[in-house]
Amino acid sequence: MDYQKIRNKKHYVYDDIDEFRVHNPNTEVKKDWKTANEGDWVYTDDGRIVQLLKVSSNIKHHNDRKNYKYADGWVRTIVGTFIINKTSTMDSDFTKHPNRYTFSGTKPQSTKERKNITNKEKMFATNVAVGMGIVKSYMDAFDSDDTIKSKKKAVMLIKQDRVMREIEKSVMDIAKNMGLDHEYVLGKLKLLADNSEDDNIVLQSAKEIGKIIGTTGNTVKQKELGMIGMFQGFSPQQLEEAKRPLLEAREEE
Repeated sequence: MDYQKIRNKKHYVYDDIDEFRVHNPNTEVKKDWKTANEGDWVYTDDGRIVQLLKVSSNIKHHNDRKNYKYADGWVRTIVGTFIINKTSTMDSDFTKHPNRYTFSGTKPQSTKERKNITNKEKMFATNVAVGMGIVKSYMDAFDSDDTIKSKKKAVMLIKQDRVMREIEKSVMDIAKNMGLDHEYVLGKLKLLADNSEDDNIVLQSAKEIGKIIGTTGNTVKQKELGMIGMFQGFSPQQLEEAKRPLLEAREEE
């Protein structure tokens, strides 16, 4: 079962009739959504159950002709808006409908296609960089209280190149705000390697130095992402103070 909110009211998508009956024991489910009325619960073409929030016969299409009408109307569910004709189908996949108020196939540029990062995505990236976790990071950045939706959206975002680049940038910026950079780490490791009387410490320090300067094959990207681990010894208050300048700067953009 999934749901999304409209004006703080939850609208559900049920996985099957058994799940639907638990919450709606006496409500009929129409088999043909194309002939159902506004407010009816119907089966989608991918086998789930949704409510028709809006039904209209008022539609014009560029394929209309004098003696031919492309569509008989349209319906809207919590998932999306769908044209009614002989070949049209209705699905229940939220990820295919970033805007429920546009017809399927005419949706705006998707999150996956977009190249420019938004301010909310930047905040998400900063949250991830300090180790908040991707779901909590999304809920905080996008002001969401829907854990299920947030998990799906966060997983999708974390796969986008523009978001990963921003996470890497945030890691480096936060590290610098805390006085941590590669020079700092190299200096500390060199101090250990030069002054320790323990051969194991000298060897491990030398290995770590090799990773940072690239001797042992680490890429720049791996080095930058590896710095996330450096934040583990800091308190939430310290991390919050370190990321605050980034958030303030982004609010001014």
